[in-house]
Amino acid sequence: MPARRLVVAVVAGLLVGGLLTWLVVRDRSADVAAALPACDEMAGVELGALGEDPAWNGCLTGDGAAVQSYRYECSSLRESLVPRVERELADESAVVFLPDVGLMAAEGQPWVEARSAQAAFLRTPFAMSAHYRCDELRSLPPADGIDAVDCALDDVPLDLVTTQGCSREGEVHPAVGRPCSYPDFDMNTSWEQWSIEVPGLGGGLVLESGPDEQWWMVPGEFRDERCSTAPAEWADAWR
Repeated sequence: MPARRLVVAVVAGLLVGGLLTWLVVRDRSADVAAALPACDEMAGVELGALGEDPAWNGCLTGDGAAVQSYRYECSSLRESLVPRVERELADESAVVFLPDVGLMAAEGQPWVEARSAQAAFLRTPFAMSAHYRCDELRSLPPADGIDAVDCALDDVPLDLVTTQGCSREGEVHPAVGRPCSYPDFDMNTSWEQWSIEVPGLGGGLVLESGPDEQWWMVPGEFRDERCSTAPAEWADAWR
């Protein structure tokens, strides 16, 4: 009988502990959601500092749905005024994308809406950053409660989720991206080249996105050649 009572007590304690944990997580999630700004009130409002402005974590739609944010460090931040005319803003700045409502901003700059309905819901960072320009983007750690994808990304599509970096053995490895282009007959074709250096892959290999918008395992030393050359002309050593 004493043993049975002990088992009952332990099980009851576990149930109570699980209930309390669930309540804490639920309340914390509710607090985070309640702190998010309204999506339809953000355009034109200046974005505050990362870690201080709740807008870095997303926004709430009119229906009360939370929109996820995607955060990066931008090098050579510029504002695109008209085609081929840009204004320099900062050497380094954090930027945040809210693709599901077509908004983006840079720290200390106003939120801007995508210039077209089509661009509002694009799923890669450089494609979304029509108003601002960056030479390079480096993913920042995902917001609390959002887990990075596993680093087994070979043949996985490139999107905002995978450009947030990847996780292996509990450690998050950032993704670094830049715009690339190569001559295609009488025009240039653009694509986003993203790379992730993951220790333990061996032989200097990195995860890298290709023009087909898939992640590959490739030799890391030929990124520049792949960025500026048509894929049909790549040397075997570059692959």
